[in-house]
Amino acid sequence: MARRSARRSRRLIVTITVFVLSLGLIGAGVVALNYDALRDQYLRLTTLDFEGPGAGEVVVRIEAGDDGLVVSEKLLEAGVIRDFDSFYRLLIDENAVFYPGSFLLKLQMSNRLALEVLSNPSNAMTYKVTIPEGFRAVQIFDELAKVSGIPVSEFEEAAADLAGLGIPKKAPTIEGYLFPATYSFDPEATASDIIGAMVERMKKELEDFSVPEDKWHRLLTLASIVQREAKLESDFYKVSRVFANRLELGMKLETDPTITYSFSGKDMSELSREEQIEHGYNTYLLKGLPPGPIASPGALAIEATLNPVEGDWLFFVTINLESGETKFSKTLAEHEGWVVFLRAWERENPNWYDD
Repeated sequence: MARRSARRSRRLIVTITVFVLSLGLIGAGVVALNYDALRDQYLRLTTLDFEGPGAGEVVVRIEAGDDGLVVSEKLLEAGVIRDFDSFYRLLIDENAVFYPGSFLLKLQMSNRLALEVLSNPSNAMTYKVTIPEGFRAVQIFDELAKVSGIPVSEFEEAAADLAGLGIPKKAPTIEGYLFPATYSFDPEATASDIIGAMVERMKKELEDFSVPEDKWHRLLTLASIVQREAKLESDFYKVSRVFANRLELGMKLETDPTITYSFSGKDMSELSREEQIEHGYNTYLLKGLPPGPIASPGALAIEATLNPVEGDWLFFVTINLESGETKFSKTLAEHEGWVVFLRAWERENPNWYDD
């Protein structure tokens, strides 16, 4: 009987202990829930934030290496956000990543909307400039200046640093080393940044074609002539073959675009024979390649120069300047027969060159 009573007492003690522990756990959970709710309520009451998308416009510049503290300070100073601490807490909670660039934001934006703009690299402000294949340096500088607002003189100065740009010593100028393409540049980009990017893009193209660095200059010189002469895509490979055949036979290239060329854009065709020979670009007077490229060749011209189609042509002439139809010949007599068609087309289209 005494033993049974002792067992009953122990059972009661265990039951009470479990009940107390359960109450403790429930109480802790209630306290935790109340704490989270109170914290959320506190943050809502103490957060200073603008509502909505904001109004007006302001540009905020994020530099490489700017951390959350710097970004928050820039936004506060620009009038984008209302409170430093609340924005900083948000970007920490969101584990936001920032990208360098200039961003167009609005004044008095909500923290979340401002963060969405800055954490998306596609929102960085850029301007685009398109450089067509076959443009010469003077044309490229003019186009870059027109779009960027940077003076032509600054592009000329940046382009003069051939060694700094990693251009082969054989190159007399930067001509031919500025890859023609569409570029997107940051508004803060300098003339040196832009010229450097275009040169690096050309180097990348040459590397993609597995062209050794010691072959760059010769290739670009010939490719620039192919670029200026060929009209239709399929003809690039034929024009390349004509020049390859002529070089192999020791013939003069006799290509018209070299007659007028000069890096400054001056038309050299009016110079005396002696001056033309000294200048070195007139391929009607001199054998072999000129001292350097005469324009910026694109990928097609580079590929065609590297891989000319098989053929024994030595001449070509475009008989319709509007359509680009070009005839290729093995002999001078055959070539001159096609030139007749060009002269006829020119007579029928006397204002073509004025368009």
